[in-house]
Amino acid sequence: MEQPAAGGVMASIALYYPWMHFQDTDWLKLALLSWERVVRLRPRTVDDRDSEVVREIRGESDLLREITPSRRDLETVADAFFEILGYEDLARELNVLRLQTADPTLRVAEDFSPPPSQRLREPGHHPALLWIYCGGTGTKMSFALRRQLIEAGLAVQVDEHDPWVGLHPRLGTVYLTALADTVARHNTLSPVTDDPGMHHAVGALDRLADLIDLPVTPALQDTRAAYAQLSLRAVIRPERIASVPVVRLVSFRQRYASELAAFHTHIGSLAAELEQIAAVENSEIAQAHLQALYERTTKPRLDELRRALRAFGVESTVGTLGLKVDLGAVSGTVLGTLAVSGGHPAMGAGAVALSVVPYIAGRLKARQLQRTQSPVAYLLAAEQMSRRSRLGIRV
Repeated sequence: MEQPAAGGVMASIALYYPWMHFQDTDWLKLALLSWERVVRLRPRTVDDRDSEVVREIRGESDLLREITPSRRDLETVADAFFEILGYEDLARELNVLRLQTADPTLRVAEDFSPPPSQRLREPGHHPALLWIYCGGTGTKMSFALRRQLIEAGLAVQVDEHDPWVGLHPRLGTVYLTALADTVARHNTLSPVTDDPGMHHAVGALDRLADLIDLPVTPALQDTRAAYAQLSLRAVIRPERIASVPVVRLVSFRQRYASELAAFHTHIGSLAAELEQIAAVENSEIAQAHLQALYERTTKPRLDELRRALRAFGVESTVGTLGLKVDLGAVSGTVLGTLAVSGGHPAMGAGAVALSVVPYIAGRLKARQLQRTQSPVAYLLAAEQMSRRSRLGIRV
């Protein structure tokens, strides 16, 4: 079975899973600052239940893309499921008919109930089941696997024309996670989710039996994706991102596209450490390791960039540009002579301007060079953007 690529630069395109609609708009706003694209497995024929924020991001940016699994994707996942369908206890534990005859409000502790935006409202679709779209060209399951699941009592269909197949939530979430893992492998994508209770997608295809046997527990998503989010949250407080209009985030995203690419390269350079963290089973400890890695690697570079920019004597403050002129650096110029003479009034203002402008231009150019060469310049820009937005300054 194929293995995900290790090391190298992180994929700059994310795959959202397991649902078709985003659950956390603040998470999506950060995703707008984290990824070149975010794709989701959402057939165009299903109902649009996106929030207004999601629709605004769809209309104002090129962030979101919608794809459907390929035949190869579906067959890869089906082959993996065929290997475990022979387990004797599987049909008894995850029988959908047993679940349908139970209380409609039934929520077994170890099962993950789909969020409201993912539940079907049509008659006949039992609310305790997880319904997966299997209609037309946008199907998320192969015909062969769907037929075998139904025959084994592990799936149910209202009638032969119904494009939805209902599964026990435990089995359904495992299937969707394995599908995300497969699509990500085949298309060099980074699986990401805004659902903290979801399975870890990376490697899910190789551990189906374990995932079905164990209850759903919070798991750290792709460590590279998690690290990008952690870094942005370190410079943009969660309460700030909620107040930043989408149009400003889109403008920032377009302006700093090259800096974002450099930041992805920086995260890729931490691949060895991130792979070790990915092996940590406890999600809280894994988060602590990510935080420690940030404090040890990325934060010092960010602090160094701030110091370097201050050293150029041109400091960006909120709403103003402050200039601190180094007299030693301008000695021998008209400006230097003016300073040494104590600002003699005989010195014309035009002559001073002719000396000051090239000096400042040179400092600004050096400052910009320092900034563009830093792999963490994107974080500094994001920090400044959030501060200006908080004070109502247009960016």
